[in-house]
Amino acid sequence: MTPSTFDAQDTSARPTRLQRHAWHRKASKPVTYWMMTLVLVSLFHWRLPDYRWILIHIFTLGILTNSIMLWSQHFTEKFLHAPLAEHTRIWQLRRFWILNFGIIAVITGQALKEIVTWHWWITCTGAFIVGASLTFHAYYVARQLLQAKRGQRYEASVLAYVCSAACLPIGALGGGLMSAELSSPWQERVLLAHLILNIGGFVGLASMGTLMLLFPAIWRTQAKIEHNSIVLALMMLGLIIATSGALIDEPTLLAAGIFLYIAGIIDATYNWYRCVITVLSNPRDRITFAAVSVAMAPLWLIGALGTLGVRALQTDTIIDITLPTMALLIGFAGQLLIGVMSYLLPSNIGGGPQAVRTGMLIYDTAGLFRSTMLNVGLCIWLYTEHSLLRIVTSLLCLGSLAIFLVLTPIAVRNQLGVIRRQHEARPVPDKPKWNQINAAIAILAFIIACAGGLHHNSRASSPALPTAAADKITTLEITAQGTHFLPDEVQVPQGNELHVVLINDDTKAHDIRFENSVQSGRVLPGKRVKINAGIIENDQLAWCTIAGHRAQGMEMKIIATNAAEITTANPTPTATTAETTSATPTTSPAIPSETIVITLPTPAPRR
Repeated sequence: MTPSTFDAQDTSARPTRLQRHAWHRKASKPVTYWMMTLVLVSLFHWRLPDYRWILIHIFTLGILTNSIMLWSQHFTEKFLHAPLAEHTRIWQLRRFWILNFGIIAVITGQALKEIVTWHWWITCTGAFIVGASLTFHAYYVARQLLQAKRGQRYEASVLAYVCSAACLPIGALGGGLMSAELSSPWQERVLLAHLILNIGGFVGLASMGTLMLLFPAIWRTQAKIEHNSIVLALMMLGLIIATSGALIDEPTLLAAGIFLYIAGIIDATYNWYRCVITVLSNPRDRITFAAVSVAMAPLWLIGALGTLGVRALQTDTIIDITLPTMALLIGFAGQLLIGVMSYLLPSNIGGGPQAVRTGMLIYDTAGLFRSTMLNVGLCIWLYTEHSLLRIVTSLLCLGSLAIFLVLTPIAVRNQLGVIRRQHEARPVPDKPKWNQINAAIAILAFIIACAGGLHHNSRASSPALPTAAADKITTLEITAQGTHFLPDEVQVPQGNELHVVLINDDTKAHDIRFENSVQSGRVLPGKRVKINAGIIENDQLAWCTIAGHRAQGMEMKIIATNAAEITTANPTPTATTAETTSATPTTSPAIPSETIVITLPTPAPRR
């Protein structure tokens, strides 16, 4: 993208430029507000019901949807060489207001889930408004494409924007249906289709359409634009097949659609990564946070979807598939958004090459360090079961992206200072700062060492307990109901072996996974299963691994205590203790085997 050469001293040019970009600045404000909201909500997220769901949708709906709607309109005008008249901008801004009203309604509805029974009406209304906004956006972009001159170089990119915007209304419909809590297995099927359409369709198609231009521009090299129509056709066909496979519970069809979609991405990225190889032979100052981000994000998309496709081939039913949600949201969507914005915002402000370069250099502060923390840290986060290590690496990953909010006002202030000739432009480095990669890897290695390795052994880190403790068994009945475990907090004597009877008193399938990697497998509605969770020596979490359930609060906390009496966060259950002593040929006393059985009161049905 060529920066504007607007001269700060040319007062006659300034009003025209301000008029041309005033709508863009106003339309981008919701993105900033949602970013600030995401940071603020994350600071006290534990006080919110379904906080993971809320955080995910503040990012996907608030930040991603506003950004895609804004920049797809921006690039449609660029690609078609057909800027819209200024009097149309007010209607564009009103569309953003309507969209954000719908987003607020969706999030408010889910936040009220534990308070009112009719919360899903609010969520469905918001989902309808969001879907209607993107439907009109698809129509608006399609009309610009039809009215433009034929044979434009980036026509396929604009068509990708149309298809992208058309995917979200269908995904929003699925989201609205899920808020009413469909019965199993439809809840799981619709959730998977919802993810495919929103991430693969809405975000994936828009990003591929934009990167056809931006990838070589960000890497500051040339690339051939080939097979754009074929890429779009493969991705769209893959989306249709994968969504159909999810809805009719055909894992093989789902996998076929996913791999067809991946084939389209690989076709698009082949020439892009040739650009990377070219730049690496003579990097100069071209390897930046933005450049690494747009290179790594498609790899995360390919890897996450490939994992999903392989899992689909290994199962007989859709509900057994664990979704790679964090890899898609952070590795692909979040990284791509922040990387592209780090390039686009200085370019859009303009002011000449030196001013634009100053803004980009500030956005690239500790660029390779942040890229390494983000990508390597995310790999560790997704791989390890060590709870403390997951927390630390997640903070490092998200912090590498969140620093964008701090850098933005600094970059804007410095870039405007160069435009107004208040200070000199920043000097351009002559080579990449490779030592930042080494520093990031060293810090991550130190963190892993302090945590005792990637595979945490809770028994090895716990103090030695008497041999008799291993013979004590605590049996607990847990009920899965809605998106909660009842009880959701229990106390178990330290050193006891915990046996859990999981009862699925719900209309959806559930399971339970403990922090020590013990897992129950899927439990269908009305069924029960008994799990040996092992010896409890430290506090740990257990959660439902079915996609979206943990995000809605389906967790249980197990507290290891030295007290003989077990209490829970729910009304105190009655515990019965049975001891048996067997005779031994030695003169020493026999070691008692103790079983503690906890019977919980029958939970009231959830409304």
